[in-house]
Amino acid sequence: MSATLRTTSAWAWILALALVLASAVLGWSFVEGRRAPGTVRVVGAATVPFTSDVVKWRVQLVRSVTPGAEAQGFQRLRDDRSRIVERLTSAGVVPDAISLQPMTTNPIWDRDGRVSGTRIQQTVLVVSTDLDAVESLALDPGDLVGEGLQLEGSTLEYFYDRMAELKRSLLQQASDDARARAREIAGDGLGDMIEARAGVFQIREPYSTEVQGYGVYDTQTRDKEITVTVHATFGVR
Repeated sequence: MSATLRTTSAWAWILALALVLASAVLGWSFVEGRRAPGTVRVVGAATVPFTSDVVKWRVQLVRSVTPGAEAQGFQRLRDDRSRIVERLTSAGVVPDAISLQPMTTNPIWDRDGRVSGTRIQQTVLVVSTDLDAVESLALDPGDLVGEGLQLEGSTLEYFYDRMAELKRSLLQQASDDARARAREIAGDGLGDMIEARAGVFQIREPYSTEVQGYGVYDTQTRDKEITVTVHATFGVR
């Protein structure tokens, strides 16, 4: 091989190596330019106890009569309804808080498959902010039962009218807790919050450990607690 060819080949190798090195440097620069700065990820949480301020009472009034006595059954049910509404209003529940569903009837069958009577029922629904008045009647209807009323399917449910406001306040507390946890990790180098994602709200009876991926909303207890988490990412300087 001549000296000229050897010189040309050497320069070709040098040029190829230079191109490879240049590509590597450019690739490294591109990756470094897109790489996220130092971050810290934490989960903040907040729990607040609260007391419901709205109660919903659903109860069914029932009368059973023999065939042909349906008119008397309807009248008895109207009297039952009047007595329960009177008891509620005298306890302080406003009339607008009481609503009535239509009366319905169902046949009563005996063992031989014959109609032996008619069952007449009507649902009374109360939604009130006077929890004590509604509870006093729903939890102790003894005198009404003593007057001949038949109460079935009686249920109490408790809600909170300012739930949206409470949730916003709780999210702020959970965010503050996330920042405090991140500061414990990053110290004075903690930067701004880059990203945050709130979990679902868990509204439970006190001291409950129940957690659901789609959230929990307990309506069975008057006193409750609400919990939420915030998954947050902070920059680190």
